[in-house]
Amino acid sequence: MELAAPFQPRDESDWKALAEKALEGRPLESLAARTPEELALRPLYWAREEAANRAMGAPGALPFARGFRAVPAMPPWEICQLHETADPAETNRQILADLEGGASAVALRLAAPEQTGLAMRSPKDLARALEGVHLDFIALYLEPGIRFAEAASALRALWAERGLKGDRVKGGFGADPLGACAKAGGLDQPFAEALAAAAAIARETGDTHPNVTALCVDTRPYHSGGAGEAQELACLAATLAAYLRALEEAGLPPEQGLARIGFTLACDADLFLSIAKLRAARLVIGRIAQACGAAAAVPGLHLRAETSSAMMSRLDPHVNLLRTTAAAAAAALGGADSVTVLPFTWALGETGPFARRAARNIQLILQEEAHLGRVLDTAGGSWYADTLTSELGERAWELFQGIEAQGGMAAALASGRVQAMLAETAGEGARQTASGEAELIGVNAFPHLYGTVPETRSRAAPAPLEDPAITVEPVPLRRPAAPFERLRSAARAFAEREGARPRVFLANLGTLAGYNARANFARNLFAAGGIEAVGEEGFESAAAAAEAFKASGAEIACLCGGDETYAQMARETARALAGAGAARVYLAGRPGDQRAALRQAGIGGFVHKGADMIAVLEEALGVIGVDLL
Repeated sequence: MELAAPFQPRDESDWKALAEKALEGRPLESLAARTPEELALRPLYWAREEAANRAMGAPGALPFARGFRAVPAMPPWEICQLHETADPAETNRQILADLEGGASAVALRLAAPEQTGLAMRSPKDLARALEGVHLDFIALYLEPGIRFAEAASALRALWAERGLKGDRVKGGFGADPLGACAKAGGLDQPFAEALAAAAAIARETGDTHPNVTALCVDTRPYHSGGAGEAQELACLAATLAAYLRALEEAGLPPEQGLARIGFTLACDADLFLSIAKLRAARLVIGRIAQACGAAAAVPGLHLRAETSSAMMSRLDPHVNLLRTTAAAAAAALGGADSVTVLPFTWALGETGPFARRAARNIQLILQEEAHLGRVLDTAGGSWYADTLTSELGERAWELFQGIEAQGGMAAALASGRVQAMLAETAGEGARQTASGEAELIGVNAFPHLYGTVPETRSRAAPAPLEDPAITVEPVPLRRPAAPFERLRSAARAFAEREGARPRVFLANLGTLAGYNARANFARNLFAAGGIEAVGEEGFESAAAAAEAFKASGAEIACLCGGDETYAQMARETARALAGAGAARVYLAGRPGDQRAALRQAGIGGFVHKGADMIAVLEEALGVIGVDLL
């Protein structure tokens, strides 16, 4: 049955012509974009990319892009809740509530140098935190930082105390000395000794606990530090290679060693990039496994995904529910075996019961109502997803080879090569956010000045790393929202002190149709810095605008109108506003060849798409008299 018979055949030129018609004359290439690490994102992908689809293979087979397993798991992924509260009793209450509410796995972060978490002063604290938790029914993943040897010993002792042996327990000890070093800025022992200690854990538990991984290749520190997707995967590959070498030196050949390693990655709100990253991660892991003769161990590997901490915002935090939903969906569609959704108040401090419940329910809805786990590799066959997966894998492999050429991951961290790579990409990401090219809803796009923020307890400051054996430049958490949050906090402090928000007067010139678009743009831009826009009406004369400015209580003003109106009124109105006491007058829009004339008339700055919003807002707040924090 020829279903396509009634339709005329179409080729690439037909699709391109149709797209350009919708663009009203703009070329199709105008929709192209690039990630902060310069990975090209094309507006259309064609049938010729089908070769990339064929290269993905089949689920459960080399090169493993389409999944480690050939049949869907039941349940499709673990709902894993993160716990990082210091008090063991409170941690226990939270864990039991999460498990009762639908979680099937627990990620337990322990307090360590430069890391907040459960304060484990002795093994009894771990036992208290896990009191009443059936460790033979759930998976438990420790996140011990540099205290991995101590944590593994305490958990093994707890299993022995409860009589849990063999395959009755599941999870991971989370030993990740390289990742912990990057996050803490050093280690309490040399790299070689730390790797040997992690390998010893694998050797001691491998035969007795087959469902427990000893080491974890955790790329979250690099993602949070600004890494692009390919850079994050390159760090994964370099770390994996280092751990396989350490395990082989400890007497575990690659096939046995690989089975002792788990993987944890971050997913953010960019749905397709996150899906492609998880698929490309399996490509990279499979390629390394194949190269060292360990491909047979790959189908049993475990990949955890956590929603990105870097994408979270303190401002309008309920938007984080949308971000984490998109990231969790990407993790599920990308084939993660375990997914952790950070509560929407994570960036504000310790999380409460409602936020943790919402985090659980996001996953429950994706599993039980959206049925995202019913199909293996949903993105498979998409020319876009397969091409992006392939390109990410190839770029990551090139970067991995560069790290290896420098002596491996430990040497690259010690020399600062990795940190410099992340900082460069983070800088480009910050530029895109500051210019509005990358939109953060509630932060630099559609900011909500009047919303309330849930009250949370601040996290205790982590203990410093004392007497380190080695030190490296730490990889900091870089949240793109942070520069805007700094400005909004300063504006809020000003409002509390002065009894009124910092204000900008919108001098709307001409008719509503002429000024409305630029007035809305200016209102949103200034709100991103905590500056309230006042003035809704349009003005037909400079004198009327100046009189309205005097009554507004604002210190600065912004002209909003069409290009023709600007030509007729902008310079006169700018002079009138300055005469009425405006400390700074801005103009919404690009000045073009009128820049010099407008500057001479008193226009102090121009606000438009692509402008550095942070620089504009810092200047405006400074003129108003806001002390920047």
